Amino acid sequence: MDHRLKTNDLATVLKAIREDTNRASNALVYDNDRDDAAWHLEAAYTRMRILLEALGLPEALRALQQSEAAAATNWTATGIEPSGEPYLVWGARLFQYVRALEITLAEPKSTIVAKDVIEILRATQYSITDKNCFENPPANEKDVHVRIEAVLRCVFPDLLHKPPIAKQIKNFEPDTGLPSIQTLIEYKFMADPGEEKRIAEEILADTRGYVSEDWKNFIYVIYETKRIKPESQWRQLLRTSGLESNTEVIVVSGEPPHRRAKPASAQPAQSRGQPASKPADSG
Repeated sequence: MDHRLKTNDLATVLKAIREDTNRASNALVYDNDRDDAAWHLEAAYTRMRILLEALGLPEALRALQQSEAAAATNWTATGIEPSGEPYLVWGARLFQYVRALEITLAEPKSTIVAKDVIEILRATQYSITDKNCFENPPANEKDVHVRIEAVLRCVFPDLLHKPPIAKQIKNFEPDTGLPSIQTLIEYKFMADPGEEKRIAEEILADTRGYVSEDWKNFIYVIYETKRIKPESQWRQLLRTSGLESNTEVIVVSGEPPHRRAKPASAQPAQSRGQPASKPADSG
């Protein structure tokens, strides 16, 4: 009996594995929550193990199980990328399987690109606050909007600035539209603790107004002038409010994350999504 999954099913499962792995990384790097990071990473390995078994790939499954057994001794082992950023060693290892399956078996899917745009948005923290590019960090929501769109246009030439969404009573106007991946992006600016309630109310109101046949994915970028509210709490707000996984929140801060020293027990591993030609020297 052939147990192979259809391509669409495969793309869906790989998307879920990517999301679990990214959430594990974000929980560790941005929220310093090792328990949450371990939980998401273990879930990602479980999904991949079941997927490889369903695809009938016994050699790949055995190799994954060996990695999973090693990972179980320390799910949150970290390494340091050449850029100085920490990364999850076992998340990077799992990403090798995701990329191999995407390249070998899966057709390109907009859901995969939509996840890539989240990674791009997260990385804009460094460009929009770079003193070599801008004299001052973003001072308001408009600054965040304009600077991030300048980055996105390099990747998405079809980008729309404030695309209107026509409704019977009121027209809604999100900040950025990416038609090629059916994604809307909205930016929020938070300078002081206590503004969370206002921003939460705005996000929940927007989610109801942005429903449209033309747009399937929704991303809210919250720029904090300093570290105020963990990203995990914003995600929890979305889920407890009944919003599905096609709606995401990411937090970009003008205050960089704290660097962590490389654990002595962590073995050199490949950087997230990229083969490392040489492990970073920890000195």
